[in-house]
Amino acid sequence: MNWNIVGAEEAELAVLRLREKVVKRIRVSEGMYVVEMGCGQGGFTSMLSKEMGDRGRLLAVDISIEYYDEFVKNLGRWGAKEKVTFVKADAANLKDVINEGVADMVVSYRFLEELKHPEDMRKIVKEMVRIVKKGGKVCVVELSTEARNVAEENYIRLHRESGDSLFDRHEITEAFKSAGLSGVKIEKLESAIWLSPNVAKQDLSLAQVWFDEEVKSRLESSIDKYGMKFPALLAFLGVKLDTIR
Repeated sequence: MNWNIVGAEEAELAVLRLREKVVKRIRVSEGMYVVEMGCGQGGFTSMLSKEMGDRGRLLAVDISIEYYDEFVKNLGRWGAKEKVTFVKADAANLKDVINEGVADMVVSYRFLEELKHPEDMRKIVKEMVRIVKKGGKVCVVELSTEARNVAEENYIRLHRESGDSLFDRHEITEAFKSAGLSGVKIEKLESAIWLSPNVAKQDLSLAQVWFDEEVKSRLESSIDKYGMKFPALLAFLGVKLDTIR
């Protein structure tokens, strides 16, 4: 087959490079004040902080402290501790946590798929718009749900059948427009991450891959034949031109 990732370290490096590519594509720049929704283990947070330079500041929001130790470890790995502040809060309701119109950019990376209540997606987008400055940018990065081969379908099924909320592009675009964002567009970022069966059947937290008994019973034969490939990422971008009420 066409898999190009045959070791766990290769997978980690490939994911880091993909995240660096995302940060450059969404045009994070020196000195920005950024709010990140759903920071999790801090893998994307670290890439954001690198691009923001010494003058940049980042507020990382997560509803849980489950991954906080790993979050701090990842920030230390990239020398980002001084630039990042963590806050435990619900991204769907930050009115008592973050003031209106304070951020140059509000961003999330594969956060919406983690929602246990899909109906919160629109609330989160509205909060992102409330927090960003006039002229600032809101960016949401999510997996494309349009599989182009069986290996990509394996990755999508892993997440969908595990209960993740995989929204299609129209749902997110409509949420952006309904929240009052202008110039809404989608940028597609291709992934060359194709995991061999051996790698796909490991637990790789950075790559958001796991292989428990449930996955084994449903997907093992397909993974053994085709491996598992990351679908393209879709970056949804919009600008706040007016104050949103």
